[in-house]
Amino acid sequence: MIKKWNTLLDSDDFISTYRTRDNDFTRRRSFSFKSLFLFITSSIQSSLQRELDRFFSALNNKAVTERFVTQSAFSQARNKIKPEAFIEMNRWSINDFYHRGAQKKWHGFRLIAIDGSEVFLPKTEATRQFFGEYTTNFMNGTVILARVSKAYDVLNKISIDAKLVKREIGEHTLANEHLKYLSAGDLCLLDRGYPSFDLFRNILEKDVHFCSRLPISNWRVAQDLVASGEKEIIAEIKPGYLIRKKYKEQNIAHETIKCRFIRIDLSGGEKEVLITSLLDTAKYPHELFKELYHLRWEVEESYKKDKHRLQLENFSGKTVIAILQDFHANILMSNLTAILSSQLEKEIREKTNRSIKYKYQVNFTTALAKVKEMLPKFFSGKNILELLEKLIRMFVCNLVPVRPNRSFKRYMGKRKRYTKCYLAL
Repeated sequence: MIKKWNTLLDSDDFISTYRTRDNDFTRRRSFSFKSLFLFITSSIQSSLQRELDRFFSALNNKAVTERFVTQSAFSQARNKIKPEAFIEMNRWSINDFYHRGAQKKWHGFRLIAIDGSEVFLPKTEATRQFFGEYTTNFMNGTVILARVSKAYDVLNKISIDAKLVKREIGEHTLANEHLKYLSAGDLCLLDRGYPSFDLFRNILEKDVHFCSRLPISNWRVAQDLVASGEKEIIAEIKPGYLIRKKYKEQNIAHETIKCRFIRIDLSGGEKEVLITSLLDTAKYPHELFKELYHLRWEVEESYKKDKHRLQLENFSGKTVIAILQDFHANILMSNLTAILSSQLEKEIREKTNRSIKYKYQVNFTTALAKVKEMLPKFFSGKNILELLEKLIRMFVCNLVPVRPNRSFKRYMGKRKRYTKCYLAL
C-alpha cells in the first residue's frame, strides 16, 4: 500500500487534479506536492515549526533534527493542495484494504455504523461565512460549529466515508449521502435519531440490511411491544404524511416495509427496542441483537479518538482550506493506522497465550504515534519492508486488554481547544 501511495503522490495526473492552480508545484520549492501532502497527513500535534523540523529531518534521513522549511513557508504552501486529495487517497486505501479480503465481518455482514457529531472551529470571518455562527449553552457569546458525519466499519475501525459540513445540514441528509459507499452484504447500524421510513427504504434499495434503536415514545408499535412483555414482533411500517406527499410529488412508488421489532432488557432495568430488516428468526435469533447493537458504540469511540487522540478540534490553521485538510488528513491517518494493525491477531495470540482472562488488541494511541513517526521514513528511500516489520513489532509490543461489559458516564464538559500554529516552540 505504501508503494502505491508513493506512485500516486508522484503521479502528474494526481498532482494536476488536486493542486489548486495549474502553475502550483511546477517549480522546485521547499515543498513538493508529496512532502506537503505527507506532512499534513502526519497529524500535526505539536507546534508547527517543531513538527516541520521533525518531519523533514526524518524524510531526509538526518540523525539530528535540522531546519529545512519555515512555518511561514508551510502556511503559504498548504493553499496549493485541495482537501479532496486526502479524500481520494483515503478512498484508494479503503478500496485496497477491502480488495485484499481479510476484513472482519459479523455473520457474513460488514457492519457499518452511521452517526454524527459536532466540532468547534476557529472563529474567523471566513469560517463564520462558510460554516455559520451559533449560540450554545456551553459558553457565553457565539461559536463556529460544524457537523461531522461518518459511515464507520465498526469491526475493522475504518471510516469508509466522512464529512465535515455546515451544521444546518441534517443527519438524515448526510446518512443518505453515506449510502453511496455501502453495498450488498452490508448491515447498517443506526442510533435512535435516524429511524424513518424514507431512510430505511433507501437502505433496502441498496440491498443493505439495517438495525436501529427506536425512540420508543415516537413509535406506537415499540410502545405496544414494551407493554406486551413479548420479546419481539414482526410488523409493517408505512410512510407518514410528509413522506407520502414527497413521494407523490416526485412520482416515487413505494410499498410498506416488513420489519422486526426486538425488545432488549438492559442491566439497569431499562428497555430498548430495536428495529431491523433481518427477519429470519432462526438465522438471527433474539439473543444476537443486544451484542450487535452494542457494536455500534465503536463509532462513538472513533469520535473520541478523533477529538482527543488526533486533537481534531485543535486545527493547524484558521482558514477553511486548512480546516478541511486537517479533518480529512486525520481520517486518513486513523484509517492508515487501523489498516496497518488489522492483520495481527495471530501475533497477538502468540504474545498473550498465557492470558486466559482477557483478549488483547493493539493500543491505538501508541500505534497512531508510531505510524506518525514512521510515515516520513517510508518515503525517505529506506527499505519499506524492513520499516513495516519494525512497525508491526512495535504494535505487538504495545497491547491493551479488551475488558467487556464496561460502561462509563459520558463526559460532557469542555475540551481544551487551541490553534497549533500558536503553540510555543
